[in-house]
Amino acid sequence: MYPWLASTLAQLKQRLGQQLLHHGLLFIADKGVGEHQLIDQLVKSLLCATKEACGTCKACKLFEAKSHPDMHYVVSDKPSIGVDLIRQVSQFVTTTSQMLGNKVVIIENIDLMTEAASNSLLKTLEEPSQNTYILLTTTKPNSLLATITSRCEKIRLILPCTDDSMMWLASQTESPLSKEGLLAFSGSAIDYLSSMNNDGVNYGLFCDDLESLLQGRTNELLLAEKNKAHASLVLLWTYQKAVLIYKKQMEDVSKLPANNAISNLQRTQYAECLVFDCQQANKKIAQAGINKSLILQQIFHKFKQVSLIH
Repeated sequence: MYPWLASTLAQLKQRLGQQLLHHGLLFIADKGVGEHQLIDQLVKSLLCATKEACGTCKACKLFEAKSHPDMHYVVSDKPSIGVDLIRQVSQFVTTTSQMLGNKVVIIENIDLMTEAASNSLLKTLEEPSQNTYILLTTTKPNSLLATITSRCEKIRLILPCTDDSMMWLASQTESPLSKEGLLAFSGSAIDYLSSMNNDGVNYGLFCDDLESLLQGRTNELLLAEKNKAHASLVLLWTYQKAVLIYKKQMEDVSKLPANNAISNLQRTQYAECLVFDCQQANKKIAQAGINKSLILQQIFHKFKQVSLIH
């Protein structure tokens, strides 16, 4: 269990033992916080014969095999969660538990539900079945119907502070670490660690490539072709670097005498424009048929210009 989620899990399990656990739990999670691990452990406890996730009883073994008859996992093969999938949930919660224990429904990313699906789920939440728990997750709580959130207990899962994240990362890998690298993954230590084991995209290698670009050892075309399969992620990294450059330039300007500040302030406009361009580029690459390599080339060219001015 991730250490920053351990106390939340312990509290939920304690309330389960006291029979005080709400039937509808809405986990509002920061992206990359690791909510899946917490939910897996909670579900195992809910289904376990001992309620302790013993790992040895029949229920635990069925859970590990992903074949427990009293667990219903909503999976959509479409970009949204349709009403038919939620109707299956309604049918599931009205049936008798096959193992005479709790029944559990897991619906991840409920912000993807259609309006009809949301209304269908609302009816299920309003009329809870005995010994049935509905676990919901989202990273976009503002996209949910207020009527759904009001019928659930909301559990906020936030990313740990930078120092705690770096300490955990150091216990997981011997690879070089940096706070800038953690920031590149929006503060998610899990995503940062995963990138180190991913042959396809790696923040450290991407930074090396950017340095090669600035030193003239590679060019925008080669760098764009290398990273076009991960365009959204490298645009995020470039955006974050542009923000850091802009902030540094503004700090430098604030320390200058007034007569020099105005002329130097013009330099910050290039970094500010790059920040904006990265945001716009990230929107463009989501369009079908867009030339991602060309967009990346343009961004890398502007990054090189800004960095040289910086």
